[in-house]
Amino acid sequence: MAVREGQHEMAATDYHADPAPGVSLSASIAHVLLSQSPQHAWFAHPKLNPAYQPEVDDKFDLGTAAHALLLEGEAGCVIVEAQDWKTNDAKKKKAAARAAGKVPLLAHRWADVQAMAAAAVRQLDAHEDPPRPLAGGLPEQALIWQEGDVWCRARLDWLHDGQIMVDDYKTTGGTANPDAWTRGPIFANGYDLQAAFYLRGLAVLFGIEAGFRFVVQETYLPYALAVIGLGADVLTIAEKKRRHAVEAWRYCLQTGRWPGYPTRTCWAE
Repeated sequence: MAVREGQHEMAATDYHADPAPGVSLSASIAHVLLSQSPQHAWFAHPKLNPAYQPEVDDKFDLGTAAHALLLEGEAGCVIVEAQDWKTNDAKKKKAAARAAGKVPLLAHRWADVQAMAAAAVRQLDAHEDPPRPLAGGLPEQALIWQEGDVWCRARLDWLHDGQIMVDDYKTTGGTANPDAWTRGPIFANGYDLQAAFYLRGLAVLFGIEAGFRFVVQETYLPYALAVIGLGADVLTIAEKKRRHAVEAWRYCLQTGRWPGYPTRTCWAE
C-alpha cells in the first residue's frame, strides 16, 4: 500500500510497513541510524531488509493497550479469555489481533488497563495548560512528506484541531517524574528526534509551527502522569540531528552502502 504525500489516518501495521511511495525515513529508523549505524538502520527497515520481522514483546502490552484505549477506545484492543498465552487457541487469537493492528490482552489484565486509562483521564482533565492534552483533535495521524528526494514519515499520537499542538503518549515502567525523564529517556530513546520529525512534517505539509508535548504515564499504581514539553534549545539540537539523519540516509540510498561500525581499531580514552 503506497499513499501520496500528506496527512492520512491508517492502522499501525500499515504505517510500520512504510506506506510512502519510496523507502522512507522515520524517527525510529533515524535514531537507529545515528545511535548505532546505517547497517542497523537497513536491518530495521521493512522495505530494505527482505527478512524483516516487526519486534513484538508481550511485556509492552499493558502500556500499548492503555495507549489504544485512551486514543482509540475499546476498538483498539482484543480481549482474550484465557489465563495465559500458552494454549493454541490463545496463540491464534493473539496472532489474529496483531495481524489486524490491534492489541491482544488477557482478560484478567483488562481491569488494569481500564484503571490506567481512567487515571490518565482524571489527571489530564486537571491539566492547567491549554489545550487539554489528548482532546479536541484526531488520534493516530500519519504524515508523509519529502525532503528533496528523501521520503519521510511520522505517525502522530494526537494532532490537535488547527494542527497547533502534537501530543505523544508514552508509558513507562520506570518514572514519569519530569526531572528524571528529561535527563534520561528523552535522549537515550531518541524522543527528541521524534519530536523534530513530527514538527518538521507539519511544517513541510501545512506551513505550521506547532507545539509538542509528551504525555508520560507510569504503568503501575497510582498510574501517575506528567506532561513534558521540550525547550527551544532541545528542539534546535533535535532539528540538527534530524537534518544529519536525512543527509546520511540520502547518501546510503544513493550509494547503496550501509556501513556498520568502524573497520579500524577504536581506542577508548
